[in-house]
Amino acid sequence: MSPEPYDRDLTLPPPRLSVGAAGWVRANLFGTWYDGVLTLVCAAALALALWFGLVWVFRDADWGVVATLGGNFAIGQYNTEAACPGKNCFWRPQVVLLLVTMFLGMSWGLTKSGIARTVAILVASAAAAFAFLPYSMEKMGMDVRVLLLANAPALGAGWAIARHTSMSVRWFIILGVAAFLLSLGLLRGLPGMQPVPTIYWGGLMLNLLLAVGGIAASLPIGVALALGRRSRLPVVKVMCVTFIEVFRGVPLITLLFMSQVLVPLAFPEDFPLNSVARAGIIITLFSAAYMAENVRGGLQALDPGQMEAARALGLAAWQTTLLISLPQALRNVIPAIAGQFIGLFKDTSLVYIIGMLDVVEIGRAFILGNPEYLENARELFVFLALVFWIFTYGMSYVSRRIEYHLGVGKR
Repeated sequence: MSPEPYDRDLTLPPPRLSVGAAGWVRANLFGTWYDGVLTLVCAAALALALWFGLVWVFRDADWGVVATLGGNFAIGQYNTEAACPGKNCFWRPQVVLLLVTMFLGMSWGLTKSGIARTVAILVASAAAAFAFLPYSMEKMGMDVRVLLLANAPALGAGWAIARHTSMSVRWFIILGVAAFLLSLGLLRGLPGMQPVPTIYWGGLMLNLLLAVGGIAASLPIGVALALGRRSRLPVVKVMCVTFIEVFRGVPLITLLFMSQVLVPLAFPEDFPLNSVARAGIIITLFSAAYMAENVRGGLQALDPGQMEAARALGLAAWQTTLLISLPQALRNVIPAIAGQFIGLFKDTSLVYIIGMLDVVEIGRAFILGNPEYLENARELFVFLALVFWIFTYGMSYVSRRIEYHLGVGKR
């Protein structure tokens, strides 16, 4: 009898230590003897730092200074008796927060993207969670808590408006600009309302206002400067180059000092220009100069053949720039643009040098004015560092998700 055919697969599985998590650890952390030693030393140092850090955070640190400052971190001196007689202006920043949450919901409903959904839900949830802080009713009344809880339905209302109306991106941008201007007017005091001088604006509210305004304005200004620097018109090119090099060559601190003298010269003598507007103008122009170079780098990285093909198809120069070159350039420099926006947000803390109480200066002034809290300076500035990290990491996360969806770095 002939033997039966032997049809079993003789392929052996790979060794367990060469695949999966164990394989990655062996290849990347213990590939050689000196890799193993370095890994063990770094792991021991990290474990010690983590242990002592957690012991300090949960046992030794006194976080009472954060609770003592409380709402001052958010709005500074906005609702004090000097700024708002009667201290009944607390609801204005919270209404602005409701507008922000609503527009985040509208962006979620309009784009239907996971990024917008995640950001919108996190912001609305965090704002609503602040209503449950363990403060007494005298320090945080029920009206404040209700307005904070209203962020959850505001998110749903924004989502429903975008999903059940014929809203376009153009109208979303128009409504966003109108809401920003309305927010500024509401904080300053609309006709018939008690005005709050901008000298009392402070806290995280001030940082966010300067950052949002600077980000929204510096990108189009930077794009225009980049295109102007590449222009064939000598006058336009020289003006753009001069602007970019001047603002890139002078420190932001110096420009902020100069804003108190130079910016008013560009407006009529009786024009009402406050310190917040001056700081916003300078921060925007400073960021736009760097943004222009980022965009110019993206434009120069494009293949010249694309412009030649566009001209061969009969497209005008402006059509080639707006429809072909600029979208690809902006896509390629998304990491640089996100980095510039993050730097702009952190640079808003420099406005303290012109007498404005941003969130960092609020904490520093409180420590200097209350010697009994000098020992808690570490806790205070660790908390402030965490606040800035949350916002900057959020911007970085959104940037990475946009890069992934647009296929940046892929062909």
